[in-house]
Amino acid sequence: MKPYLQGALDGLCAVYTIVNAARIISDIDEKESRELFRQILAHLEKTKDLSRVLTEGVDLITIGGIFRDVVDDKIRHRSMPFKHRPETSLDQFWRKMMSFLDKGPRRAILICLSGPMWDHWSVVHSISKKQICFFDSHKLKRLNRSRCTTTRSSAARPHVLCPTHTYFLS
Repeated sequence: MKPYLQGALDGLCAVYTIVNAARIISDIDEKESRELFRQILAHLEKTKDLSRVLTEGVDLITIGGIFRDVVDDKIRHRSMPFKHRPETSLDQFWRKMMSFLDKGPRRAILICLSGPMWDHWSVVHSISKKQICFFDSHKLKRLNRSRCTTTRSSAARPHVLCPTHTYFLS
């Protein structure tokens, strides 16, 4: 038997992802990051979502509420270009992420990862033709494009990037 690690029983990865994205976009320091974290938790408590988020994680509606009610002053622009496009190919999605991040500094992509290894929210801070790099609360550093998909995971492509659950932030 092994002990649970921090994060193993809670669903706070999306909260960390929002704080980490704000750090990239607004260059907030540790004190401001802690205050933003506290504000997000207070918001979740006020909306009666805290216990659900702690045990089940954060859904898109909750993330939208956090952006709208808590984070708007730190992340001014957000879009979900693939929100209603579940059929998006990896090539199309990858190109759009590269294009968005290449447009300048202070940009990040909040993304949901799934598959046999993941049920996780993270921040994409850079991407090349071959690799996607993360600024992540669970020590995820990078994934090779050749191991990713936007549809169903397979032995060859176990990492599912979810276009419908992706925010482009600046």
